[in-house]
Amino acid sequence: MRLIAFTFTLLCAAVSTAAAQAPVFSDEQVARGKDSYIQRCGMCHGENLDDGDFGGAPLRGSWFRDHWGSGSVASLFSYVKTTMPPDNPGGLNDTTYTDILSYILQRNGYAVGVSEMKPDEQAMEAMSLKK
Repeated sequence: MRLIAFTFTLLCAAVSTAAAQAPVFSDEQVARGKDSYIQRCGMCHGENLDDGDFGGAPLRGSWFRDHWGSGSVASLFSYVKTTMPPDNPGGLNDTTYTDILSYILQRNGYAVGVSEMKPDEQAMEAMSLKK
């Protein structure tokens, strides 16, 4: 019985890992995201994503990896959309949030591809931030 439970656990882990994919976004999306980031996020989070004037959390490096590196793009998208900008949470459209996330992911070493990330939380759920 233990062997069956162990085998089932391994199979579930393999299926879960196989279903997860790397984030997908394009160079054009990163460029739009950078422009939006500078305009909407840079004051708090900084030009380098970790050096803001008003104490915004670092959005790159070890802090980002420790807080987001084991989750999905959907969890990050949902958090950003419901909390940012602090004076108007949810005030940007979904495409702008997705573009900004693409820029943040690119600055954290995720590979740029040819397809744009769509503002679709179900599709984002399959995108893992694990490296």
